[in-house]
Amino acid sequence: MVTPDNRFADSEDVVVWRPIQYAMASHRRVLVVDDYREAADALQLLLNADGFECRALENPHLVCETACEWQPFAVVLDIKMPGLDGFELARRLRTHPSTAHMLLIACTAFASRDDRARARAVGFDAHCAKPLTPERLLRVLESAAALHATPPP
Repeated sequence: MVTPDNRFADSEDVVVWRPIQYAMASHRRVLVVDDYREAADALQLLLNADGFECRALENPHLVCETACEWQPFAVVLDIKMPGLDGFELARRLRTHPSTAHMLLIACTAFASRDDRARARAVGFDAHCAKPLTPERLLRVLESAAALHATPPP
């Protein structure tokens, strides 16, 4: 049985399942995806102000292409989006050789145990429950970025 790695979390609002691995992607680039434009823009402003290079998308159909071309180290995905949900996007990102290494964070109002289990099963590395405080997301990203900054020994 695998237990959650909660070194980035202070409650069940944020759960990290897998150790963050070194990746070739830029360790300060974050792609935020939320069909609610205001939410995506707010996260983009927050992350840019904290020194991350962030892009926000509201169209889930552009995620895989953007991630392949831009190579962020992390993708923050809303789950419930019209046409293509975050679960399917996570599956696609995990199966593509150019994006399989990226840190995937579910950022969603769906926060039951079943929701977290499903997120983990499709390949998310972490699950952040909404309403998300900026401090929680920044703590996860800052910790992961520090690990990505240098390759493992």
